[in-house]
Amino acid sequence: MYRTIAASLLALAISSAVLSPAQAEAPVTYVKITKPAADTPVLIVQPEVSLSLLTAGGSQDPKEEWSKSAGKFIGASLTTVLANRKYKPATVDLAATEDTRAIQMLKLNDAVIDSISLNQIVTYRLPTKTGFDWTLGDGVTTLIPIDAAPETPPAYALFVRVKGSYSSGGRAAMMVGMAMLGAAMPMGGQTIQASLVDLKTGQVVWYNFMIVPAGTDIREAEGAADAVNTLTANLPL
Repeated sequence: MYRTIAASLLALAISSAVLSPAQAEAPVTYVKITKPAADTPVLIVQPEVSLSLLTAGGSQDPKEEWSKSAGKFIGASLTTVLANRKYKPATVDLAATEDTRAIQMLKLNDAVIDSISLNQIVTYRLPTKTGFDWTLGDGVTTLIPIDAAPETPPAYALFVRVKGSYSSGGRAAMMVGMAMLGAAMPMGGQTIQASLVDLKTGQVVWYNFMIVPAGTDIREAEGAADAVNTLTANLPL
């Protein structure tokens, strides 16, 4: 229930930000950190991806193959980004684990980034949140692999969540017809959210949200790489 409500509010909040820019303030979505040394391990949580086909009638048909493809390419691109920055990336798939603590941590992160997203909009801002102060708690240490070297444990975990849809050919044709009549028709789109979490304290030290640009297909390697490069441009690692 919470996820459904949060998703609905997030969509409304984004719409409000687009329609009423005067209501939005430049969001603070990070805390200052000291960059870890080169060769420090960094965990990449296998991206959560949910893509669907937006039909002519406006319904959304989930496409598992699209989701898997985008997840694979986005994950690979994240690995490349971190490796190019001289870190040692390691991917963990929390959705496939049998460790209930790790699964709960994934759900908790989803709830936290939903809250962060809403808090960026003045209308929905929590009065007690005057700065960027979010945490997953000390339970985040359960994400550290049991075979991690004790002298060089992973310093951070990078979470990424992708949601969106692609329009069917029928809907695209309808859009052309509606445009000729002077009416607009939503054509789908994708959003990406990312958070960087300190594995010692559980503190969320960075968050980013982006709308995938039109023409960038994250189901393909090139499009996924372009999106990830934009997403991580201000990643504090």
